[in-house]
Amino acid sequence: MIRRRLLEIADIVGGRPVGDPARDGHDGLQDPEVHGIGTDTRTTLTGRLFIAIPGDRHDGHDHLEAARTAGATAALVESGYLDQGGRMPEGLPGIAVAEIRPALAALARDHRRRLDGVVIGITGSSGKTTIRSMAERVLAELGPGTASIRSFNNDLGVPLTILEADEADRWVLLEIGTNAPGEIAHLAEIADPTICVLTGVGRAHLGGFGSEAAIAAEKSALIDAVAGNAGTAIVNADAEVMAPEISGRRAAGASIVTYGESAAVDRSLVHRSVRPGGGQTIDLGDFRCELGLDGRHNAINAIAVVELARSLGVADADIARRLAELEPPPMRFVRHVVGGVEIVDDTYNANPESMRASLETFAEISSAANRRIAVLGGMRELGTRSTALHEAVGAVAARTLDEIVVVGGEDAVAIGRGARDAGFEGVLHEVADGDAATALLAGQISFGDAILFKGSRSVGLEKVVVSILESLEARG
Repeated sequence: MIRRRLLEIADIVGGRPVGDPARDGHDGLQDPEVHGIGTDTRTTLTGRLFIAIPGDRHDGHDHLEAARTAGATAALVESGYLDQGGRMPEGLPGIAVAEIRPALAALARDHRRRLDGVVIGITGSSGKTTIRSMAERVLAELGPGTASIRSFNNDLGVPLTILEADEADRWVLLEIGTNAPGEIAHLAEIADPTICVLTGVGRAHLGGFGSEAAIAAEKSALIDAVAGNAGTAIVNADAEVMAPEISGRRAAGASIVTYGESAAVDRSLVHRSVRPGGGQTIDLGDFRCELGLDGRHNAINAIAVVELARSLGVADADIARRLAELEPPPMRFVRHVVGGVEIVDDTYNANPESMRASLETFAEISSAANRRIAVLGGMRELGTRSTALHEAVGAVAARTLDEIVVVGGEDAVAIGRGARDAGFEGVLHEVADGDAATALLAGQISFGDAILFKGSRSVGLEKVVVSILESLEARG
């Protein structure tokens, strides 16, 4: 983690020292050494620089006293807070800057230059967090490292992760996301990655980009950043819109290794077989292992992790052992069996590609169930194609399910309509919200059922999963 004197940080971010005992400038100012940063006063902040992130609903400036109580050594605040009469708590020195986000980026850039290990950027429309967690487990073979916490992938999360890295770390894994054009290039400029993984291009965030080609161009900015460091980009090339991005950059000298399912990629899946108790066996031709995660999409994800780990010197035997030990991250196709009912929690988020992957994987692992039920919520940020893309999800769901419960408004109705149009003859329920879904399911779940939950976080299906699991456990 970052270790700097307070006045040194002030110089890096272009800030002004503030706070008792130095309200009149540097005279008498304490210059403590900061050990790390923090944003949450509910955790221990001992020795850390508290970042007072502003916001409409939660403003860090309202928690400066709590930060002092939690042990913060100092705080980074916005000048506007002080100009409007805000005060630093007694005994908590600080640095005032015009805006927190640019200052945090500047501090992260400075710390990035001091890191000795390889910095790996991961982007893509889906699969970022899964590949990051897989790679984190495998790269542990190289020694200590730092990885993004949860899905810290924006202009706050990326700098915060960099600042948590130790200068002696062997590796740093960063998720890099985007909601609008230019964000990947901005975050890549802060992270300065030496290698990257582009997990693929899908239709997430179509509303902000307008087309898959625009998404491909945005994601490919990470390839440019890596090429500037003479590094290698590991790129899922299954989406046709990636072809011109890849060919153009290869022509310019970029080192790119492609992977996926299409015939033209450099690294592909030769064979896979599903294990009855969960997980699968994968064969890449010159590499074979057990994988502790379900689904063809995760077999494809594993290709990227194998290529990444090999490029950094991890032995094949160690890669295979680590992949076999994997467990899914929370709310990403986590399987629970309670009272003879299998509940699959895939509620972290949803886009058209992850919806399809989840439904196909569920069909694969639930073939012996008495009833196969999917509880599906809508997807967000799909723009003018939203209705058609929800209907397409319904068509996929219609192929293998006995029962479908759609939750929410127009998006959910479109899923149901797509299922009916595709010939679904099972039971279809349309419910208004998670509470209605819980009431419906609690009264009819029976031994031998398998139930998948999948939808965007805004739908709140993760709460339904908790309620249903509690209900099943109460049954004994």
